[in-house]
Amino acid sequence: MRRSIFLLLILMLLSGCVKANSNVYNNELSENYGSFTSEKTYSFDKKYYALQTVDNDENSRMYRGIIVSIYDSRDSLVFSFSPARALDFWGICWENDSYNIWIQSSDTGTYCYRYDNDKWLLDESAEKPDYIITKYEAEESKNNG
Repeated sequence: MRRSIFLLLILMLLSGCVKANSNVYNNELSENYGSFTSEKTYSFDKKYYALQTVDNDENSRMYRGIIVSIYDSRDSLVFSFSPARALDFWGICWENDSYNIWIQSSDTGTYCYRYDNDKWLLDESAEKPDYIITKYEAEESKNNG
């Protein structure tokens, strides 16, 4: 019986029926990366959502970037930008009360793309709100808690 279940699970994984973004996987990612996710994520009022994909440009195999695409509630693409290399990207999160998006990257740190008239522009002077928890803050809290 166990062998049958094991074989069934293997077949499901190979066929794509079991996805890596199950709730268990998402909870593990959230725990390990603080407030940030690489999954589909919504703004505070669900007016926008963001999807992150890897740039598939064959000419840039070594330095493929992440593309963050912002869609409105009608599933129309509003804006997109490339904030980090795929290798270093740890995810994004929205601010709780605005459309500003924070990026977490292993090599460049945590930084903001500020919303301005349906565009998200890098704001190097933005101060991260205290409620946004980075990977390192989550690890520190876990180790001290």
